[in-house]
Amino acid sequence: MNKIFIEIGFDLDNNRFGFGRSVEIEHADGTEKRLKISVKPDKLVSRYVRIWLGKTVLIFDSQSPHFSVRKKTRRNFKFVIGKWGEKG
Repeated sequence: MNKIFIEIGFDLDNNRFGFGRSVEIEHADGTEKRLKISVKPDKLVSRYVRIWLGKTVLIFDSQSPHFSVRKKTRRNFKFVIGKWGEKG
């Protein structure tokens, strides 16, 4: 199964002017690919809000655990609302 992530919000990594939308597919082997076109998942798994402040990422998720904190190795600032699902 491939995972499809669809995000909208403020993201300097993926949007040249800050605000925008991004679509990414994560393949079963762990590789990722960013897409220019819109793809819909067959099955919606979760909705989330991700806030990236420096090296700390706060994640509020509709799936358990509903709140988590992750540390990253690089610095960034993001505020995105997203959903992810699976496509067979």
